[in-house]
Amino acid sequence: MTTATDGWTRPYDTARSGGVEAALTALYDQVAVGALVAGPAGQALAPGDVGRAADRVWPGGTPLRQLTGVTAVTLPAPVRDADLLAVRGLPGPDGSGWEPYRTWLLGLAWLRLGSSAGLLDRARSQLAGRRAAGGPLLRQQLVQATLAEAVTDQLTVRALLTDPDPAVDLVQAHHQLTASDHVLLPVLGAAGYTEDGPGRAVYLSHLLADVYLPARHEVRRSGVRR
Repeated sequence: MTTATDGWTRPYDTARSGGVEAALTALYDQVAVGALVAGPAGQALAPGDVGRAADRVWPGGTPLRQLTGVTAVTLPAPVRDADLLAVRGLPGPDGSGWEPYRTWLLGLAWLRLGSSAGLLDRARSQLAGRRAAGGPLLRQQLVQATLAEAVTDQLTVRALLTDPDPAVDLVQAHHQLTASDHVLLPVLGAAGYTEDGPGRAVYLSHLLADVYLPARHEVRRSGVRR
């Protein structure tokens, strides 16, 4: 299995410091240049310039001009202002296409791990400057326990993604990242849920998981557990 040292540092670092949209561009450049990556349900989410320039579907390589029924999807309100292209009606991975698709899920997990790490960075920075009960909020036991839980989730995912065992469960790694984000958002208070705050990045990270993770009944057939 490819590890961070084999090239996944770019989507991770970009998501952590530059945002999910920029990291998604980096991931497309690394895995599927010139294509739209189709998820199991035939949906795709791509940066606007990447999607508009795409001429085929990945995996499989079917030319977009040969397809009928491909339609654009209106983005949900929290990310409606983003320059992203969402479409449906694409041929999703099947048969031999699941093997390369695991590479996409791995890279996407690194991207989402970087986004979650950036959320933790922001939480620590914000809490360090706030005081309650006569001391820094960051030192309160409940806050420390919450941050520790998020750190544990992220370290667990990192260990999964760097494990050379081909039986590593990538779907579980994605679910654990979602759990880590849900732990951290309340720590940020109301700012964690505003459309122009960290909640936006979390929403987009979860939207990517919705688009690209296989449904439960598809996991065994696809082999993405590996």
